[in-house]
Amino acid sequence: MRRFIGPLAALLPALIAAAAVAGPTTNPSTEPSIAPATAPAGELPNVVVTSDLDQAREQIAPSLGAVTYQIGPTQIQNTPQAEDAPFQQVLLRAPGVVEDSFGQEHVRGEHANLTYRVNGVILPEALSGFGQELDTRLIDSVTLIDGSLPAQFGFHTAGIVDVITKSGASLDHNDISMYGGSFDTAEPSAEFGGTAGKWDYFTTFDYKHDNMGIENPTSSSHAIHDDTNQERSFTYLSYHIDDTSRVSILANASYADFQIPDVPDATPAFILPGSTFDNPAKIDETQNEQNYYTVVSYQKSVDDLSFQASVFSRYGQIHFEPDPTGDLIFQGVAGEVLNNFLTNGLQIDSSYILNDDHTLRFGLIGDYTAESLNTNTLAFPGGYDAATGMDFQNPGSSPEYISDNAGNEAVTAGVYGQDEWHINRALTLNYGARFDTFNANFDNENQLSPRVNLVYKIDDATTYHAGYSRYFVTPPLQNVSQDTVNKFINTSNATGTTADDPTKVERSNYYDAGISRQITKNWFINADGFYKSSRNLIDEGQFGAAVIETPFNYRRGYVYGAELSSTYKYDGFSAFGNFSWVETRATDINSQQFTIAPNELQYISNHYIRLDHEGNYTASGGISYDITRDDRVSTDFLYGSGLRAGFANDEKEPQYIPVNVGYQHTFHVNSSGKDLVRFRFGVTNVFDEEYQLRSGSGIGVGAPQYGQRRGFFAGLDYEF
Repeated sequence: MRRFIGPLAALLPALIAAAAVAGPTTNPSTEPSIAPATAPAGELPNVVVTSDLDQAREQIAPSLGAVTYQIGPTQIQNTPQAEDAPFQQVLLRAPGVVEDSFGQEHVRGEHANLTYRVNGVILPEALSGFGQELDTRLIDSVTLIDGSLPAQFGFHTAGIVDVITKSGASLDHNDISMYGGSFDTAEPSAEFGGTAGKWDYFTTFDYKHDNMGIENPTSSSHAIHDDTNQERSFTYLSYHIDDTSRVSILANASYADFQIPDVPDATPAFILPGSTFDNPAKIDETQNEQNYYTVVSYQKSVDDLSFQASVFSRYGQIHFEPDPTGDLIFQGVAGEVLNNFLTNGLQIDSSYILNDDHTLRFGLIGDYTAESLNTNTLAFPGGYDAATGMDFQNPGSSPEYISDNAGNEAVTAGVYGQDEWHINRALTLNYGARFDTFNANFDNENQLSPRVNLVYKIDDATTYHAGYSRYFVTPPLQNVSQDTVNKFINTSNATGTTADDPTKVERSNYYDAGISRQITKNWFINADGFYKSSRNLIDEGQFGAAVIETPFNYRRGYVYGAELSSTYKYDGFSAFGNFSWVETRATDINSQQFTIAPNELQYISNHYIRLDHEGNYTASGGISYDITRDDRVSTDFLYGSGLRAGFANDEKEPQYIPVNVGYQHTFHVNSSGKDLVRFRFGVTNVFDEEYQLRSGSGIGVGAPQYGQRRGFFAGLDYEF
């Protein structure tokens, strides 16, 4: 723990001085200003008792007209791994979410482009690695908001992942847990929370070790050289100044070490003078990832005005260390990479009830980010043969040392205003606009973006919604300069293309419409369709040995599809099911062209291709049943038709459908009912399916990856 708590302690004074995230969420069960049928939920609405401030926070930035899917505490407990499940696995149970390698997920056919909010406060974008910093144990509920988003949501708009942490009465407990099983998994954790006078507090600590840190590049049950050690902590503090205001602090730290798994059947491609190394299973590459953020928020609700103001700060780092000998022989290049960033910012969201028919909302967000990318690379003198598309080496030559220290900086800012207009009891129009600007050392753009959503309550059980949103999606700052590309010309790290236009902001028009119906008291169903046309569509890919993704743009792109989701709950039985279809098309890569092979770049310049992360059809579903008050069984599945592969993404990976099962029993330690021991047992990928997420081919795909094989896991939680 000292490895990340030490750096966090050093950062805290600066972080608290300029730290935070602000912005509320929409919980369909507590949102009185919108018909519940417009907010499809992962579990059926229950009567939720929240404080006045919690309700006010939810009113500051509701998701009017957008599609929301909530996964509440019951459904989290019903997943086979329950609170021990990685956060990505929780999110994959929502409609339209596609699994990818390195812990990534794609929503509605987009690469990343997600905004994460904790208690409504936006988290600055992290570096793209494979550590998962959010701990499922701190979550009371998570809501995925997508579709045509209201004006308060900007920059990363494929979906808003809104996490509500435990609060109030749910904090009043302590918990010690031990979880482990297959793949050498061992994960102890602890939670401590409660209330004391005007204070609420909650903190979690978690350590995880296993030997399946990154997806296996082979179909075998166990990867070679794939150990990981991960440490995380999260702290929430809230002080109620009075009945109308409070100050809260969030602090999070994560520190993770990963081995990069080896491919045992790789063949040497280069000659290193004086070395006889020829065993690819002995290559020793590692990657360290660190993330720290702090948020300080002030919330006030008085009369018809409610607002939340936050300052935030976030630091992230990825450090890749190569195997100098093995990488040179098998790849022709061995590069150490240190990529880090620091973001400081401010966010304000507010709402004002003008009268019975109109509620006004307005706010702003602004942040400054400085990113650095420092590399120390060993490469052979040589070059690139455009005819064969292969690097070549001067026989017997010794590697050269090339150092490159680069970086980027950007100011991102946006302001918005909107009006929730209740035209009559059945019809609500939410309209507004936001103005965003992106000012970086490689790009300077701005845009006025109108938003409009119409919600029509056909009857007490059926609601229709339709909307239009103009989006302004800012690119990640990992822009590689022309100077960096030029340094590797005539080496084994040269690229076939030297063109390197800077990445650009994506501008798009998004249309969404859907209908939802509460068929019976227990059965809810939602159907939704969407269409997006983009200019300078943003994608990302892994183009080197380090698992750090580089962004690039397609000049034009289209994404369209449909979703169907349903939930059912009766007494101790609950079930959910989701199905989605998505199509993607894009043409003409017009930035960071050096990352693409010349023949592919030429082909894509005058052909529309599918995006590599397109999952044409996906589905998820599950059921759980309380056998007794203390015994629960559950099962669920994930289905994917396969991501794209091959030249210009013209091929497809195989489909897959891993099935999982779980069992939980609760022991009551004493008659008070407060002290509990929970035993959990789960089996992932019950039928031991060999499923390939990536073959190592496709635009921006660096290596093959397979899904996790069958695993047996068990855990004990002591709650007191």
